[in-house]
Amino acid sequence: MNSLHLALSNRKCFVFSAALAALIILSAGGANAVTPLTVRCVPNQTINASCTATNYASIQAAVNAASSGDIIVVAPGKYNEYVTINTDSLSLFGAQAGNDARVGRINPAKESIVDATGTGNPTITINAPFVVIDGFTVQGGTAGTPPGGICVAGADSYGAEVLNNIIQNNSNGICPISSSEVVVEHNLFRNNSVGTGSYIGYGIYASGTGTLGITDNEFTGNQAAAIYVSTCNFVVMTNNTSDKDGAFVIMLGTTNASFSHNQGMNFGAKPLLGVADAAVSIGYGNMGIEINDNNLLGGEGSISHGVAFTAAFGTSVDSEGVVVKDNSIMGFAGNGIVAEAGTGPTGMTRYSSIVGNQVRDNGLDGISIEAADVYNTNISLFDNVVEGNHVFDCQDASTAAPGYTLGTHNTWFNDTGNLSSPAGLCTPYKSH
Repeated sequence: MNSLHLALSNRKCFVFSAALAALIILSAGGANAVTPLTVRCVPNQTINASCTATNYASIQAAVNAASSGDIIVVAPGKYNEYVTINTDSLSLFGAQAGNDARVGRINPAKESIVDATGTGNPTITINAPFVVIDGFTVQGGTAGTPPGGICVAGADSYGAEVLNNIIQNNSNGICPISSSEVVVEHNLFRNNSVGTGSYIGYGIYASGTGTLGITDNEFTGNQAAAIYVSTCNFVVMTNNTSDKDGAFVIMLGTTNASFSHNQGMNFGAKPLLGVADAAVSIGYGNMGIEINDNNLLGGEGSISHGVAFTAAFGTSVDSEGVVVKDNSIMGFAGNGIVAEAGTGPTGMTRYSSIVGNQVRDNGLDGISIEAADVYNTNISLFDNVVEGNHVFDCQDASTAAPGYTLGTHNTWFNDTGNLSSPAGLCTPYKSH
């Protein structure tokens, strides 16, 4: 309750500031009056002292009655409905508003549960700017285009904030599609793999979205991937955890993105719905990506690699300017880090860097650059510690004229590893 009062207070401060600015304009001769803040409560006014409006039997009824800037407070209980938001600047606060969904949220009786099972729609669809969804359990979104728990849909849905929600048992957890300035924080994404068809099994499925922040979330049991980003720009993914998801992240055609300080394990542990082959799957057409300071432990099934420049999604264009730096990658059935040859073979990256990683105890190679007629070239590999892998610690099958390292088409320097192909690519560790 204290968290909800804080959230309400913060919202009121924002609205008060806007109202004060409007009052100044009005006193200077402006013609528009200021609309007072309204707090609407579901199902009745007794749930919070801030309620100022008529009772509402459903969340959608309160949304339909709301004006720009209103707050909707929802009591604990189960609401069998889907919600569509077309009014800007609404804040929807569930019973757990302000309470991190990753910590202590074990009693469904204390949750505001929105369940769209059987409705044929996503559970919550946001079609307006500056909407806040905070403190709900969101489930049953197994239909729609795309299906999902929370869909942030279209250019008019910019500025959405999705905070402190348990998002479970949907086809996908959150779908930011062609939107911008979306913040996703302190949510639990659990078992979003329900239904059949395309685009099933992702915690977050983002396409065509710019300025997307995915921070401090927990993912588990999302069978395709925790996070999927396609044709997005300016994406920050940091301090997230993954356990028993398919992949951790899949990136296709994305620019200016970072995936940093995340921790994950047991990738591919459940039957897999996607086609990724690595915990971090860097597909075609990415530019300016940084993968740094992540801990990745263990993959099975088709998630055989730790970090892959992967051909699993096609080979139409390579990824360039990707930095894989200071990661710990251990216990995968395949390679720790691999640039795949693709079909043709064309190769999947060039002008990228693999620097300062700890790559140990993987089932095939520690770092592997596969042979390709085009690409998998001009890669800088510096200061990696690559030990205890079951085939080679360091392998590079690319070829080039003199000027690179040992006849490869890449530059290796100061990398540590016992077994290399060609020999000497990495040098054994020497104690002092």
